[in-house]
Amino acid sequence: MNTDVPTSLLYLLTVGRDKELVLRLHDDAVTTETLAAWMRERAVRALTVSRLGDDATSTLLINFGHIVGARLATYSDTRTGSF
Repeated sequence: MNTDVPTSLLYLLTVGRDKELVLRLHDDAVTTETLAAWMRERAVRALTVSRLGDDATSTLLINFGHIVGARLATYSDTRTGSF
């Protein structure tokens, strides 16, 4: 179990889905500009994330070529929202 506090919330909207995936991001270096570059490059990136309600982190490979919308939000235990 990881006790590190997430750095932000990552909202991802993928091709063919009408709801976004919400992940707690544990990587400091990810910015909106970084996400945009990965989407333009159709890059595959490994991110350290955890799901809402789960304290354990894992490495998730994300193919940003299949992401049609992405945003970062300040982390909060009570924050919710969608595109």
